[in-house]
Amino acid sequence: MRQTELSREWKMMQKIAAVFCAAILLAVLCAACKSKELPDTYIEGSDYQYMNMESLRFTLRHVRGSKGPYVLHGDYIYFIDEGSNLILPLCNKADCLHDQETDPEKYAYCNACMLPADGFPTGQLGISYCNGVLYCLDDGFNASPPTLYRLSEDGSKKEQVYQWDNCSINEWLIHRDVLYFTKQVHENIDGKIKENVQLMSLSLTDPAKKEKPVFSADADLDIFTLGKPKAYGNHLYFQILAYTPSEEEIDDDNFLTYLYYKTFVYDILNDTVTEIVLPGTSQTEFISSLELWNDKILLSSFDFAPGGTAESDWYIAELDGSNPEIFMRDVPKYSSFVSDGTYLYLTNAHKVARGEEDEDNLIYEVFDNNLEKIDTFKPPTTIIFHEILPLGTDVMYLQYSSGDENSTAWGVVQWDKQIGTYHGDPIDKDVVKIKR
Repeated sequence: MRQTELSREWKMMQKIAAVFCAAILLAVLCAACKSKELPDTYIEGSDYQYMNMESLRFTLRHVRGSKGPYVLHGDYIYFIDEGSNLILPLCNKADCLHDQETDPEKYAYCNACMLPADGFPTGQLGISYCNGVLYCLDDGFNASPPTLYRLSEDGSKKEQVYQWDNCSINEWLIHRDVLYFTKQVHENIDGKIKENVQLMSLSLTDPAKKEKPVFSADADLDIFTLGKPKAYGNHLYFQILAYTPSEEEIDDDNFLTYLYYKTFVYDILNDTVTEIVLPGTSQTEFISSLELWNDKILLSSFDFAPGGTAESDWYIAELDGSNPEIFMRDVPKYSSFVSDGTYLYLTNAHKVARGEEDEDNLIYEVFDNNLEKIDTFKPPTTIIFHEILPLGTDVMYLQYSSGDENSTAWGVVQWDKQIGTYHGDPIDKDVVKIKR
């Protein structure tokens, strides 16, 4: 009898020990998983290169990879060889004429050329770099479906990664090996055409390549924009501009009654979406833009009320949108902050683009981490840029076109940024043309 009791006690102790060991193993595995999570800040090489974005273009035309910068022009992707200062088509085929090819049937043979093999023209193209790979998304043109391509950095390989059917792909970005995109589908429901707009994600490392919904807009909204995406750390930001249902015609007098303008943040790790709101704003005030600065977000408060002031306030908040507080008051409307990760720039480029400011008055004010204004400068005088300059890195490669509608001439200049030396002058002295 005594031996039986001892045996039971021993078996019980073994079970307890097993449960204890399992708990320790689970804790170790959880800790290991968390240790693999990337920090909630900008990680070079894997994160969306927000500092290279030009104004309202939410897809990039130039990115920096591990071997150097890449630019997109027309239907071709080019590599800038920083050693020789040459612009080279991203194709290493010795028997390829690249962008000098005149036979349309041979265009698609070039790895740098993004024209489909069936001869259809491309739609709007954008490029992105992530973890050693270059991506190009063609949003499609007429019968040609949206398509995502993957290219090697040395130009040796180009392959189709994913293709969509019966939908439109609008604004998109690639961040930490995930493609985030706005998908627009028209559905016939009870004889009526309904528009379904969703923000989706697609893991580029998952062989299954399965789309996952991130956010679905309310079905009764008349949507103008679901997008304006930006990504930073473990957060994705996007906005909705729409109108709520109305039985009357919406015009300049009543549009505020039906305006639906919201900003959201998607927590990538927790898979949750939250609206970002600002304190003390009126029913006619909305967040019009979001910028990134020092591991925080900057938010502009825009008042749509008739007869409003010519200025707006900017707020600063945590990456999840919490704890917003005033960052800068009385910033001229339609002016915008942009960041290159080192400096913060305030520019009136949007006002110039809207025709509310003369082109000669286009200016960039530069602030340091202490928000001390340390310089001002103007864009180059010899080439034409559209809206905001991409401002990433100390050495920038900026594309330009001739400005002549009858000419296809284009090029790239190298800007060796010397912040603190311009004092309101154009950046001409530090701009050098790159050879093609």
